[in-house]
Amino acid sequence: MIKVLVGMIASGKSSYCKMLARDGAIVVSDDAIVSAVHGGIYELYSKKLKPLYKGVETSALFLATAIGRDVVVDRGLNMSRNSRARWVAIARSLDIQSQAICFKNEGPTVHAKRRYQSDSRGCTYEYWLDVTNTHNDKYEEPEYDEGFDSIITLNNWEPPFDEFGITVKER
Repeated sequence: MIKVLVGMIASGKSSYCKMLARDGAIVVSDDAIVSAVHGGIYELYSKKLKPLYKGVETSALFLATAIGRDVVVDRGLNMSRNSRARWVAIARSLDIQSQAICFKNEGPTVHAKRRYQSDSRGCTYEYWLDVTNTHNDKYEEPEYDEGFDSIITLNNWEPPFDEFGITVKER
């Protein structure tokens, strides 16, 4: 199964990924890939290298599913139908299920503040506020007509991450 995480930055997606990784899932994270190819220095991100980053994502996904592992896709840009279409298409091409997992949107200022305070990556609060405003403007709630086999919303996904409310969107 391919699990596509949908949520603002600093909404708990990476923490959720860690939990699923402990259960054996393979996590495909654009942040981790950028850091990995640049020796741990995220600030070296370059738009010119997007084909490389996407190639690493796609290769990891195909290999993980080939060995029978679930894949969790943690990308900040899974906010729109168009950006999620890639993952649904890959799932269909591999004849495996796809699932959208949605995280609570608490508004751009809350998410920008969390990112800035927890992992600013050398950027200012104003930078993160601009990013969260952009992501918020692009947000489209996942729908079954995108091709997802299931859509789950995590309602109370907050520290300490022991329990959280789950809503399954009916078809």
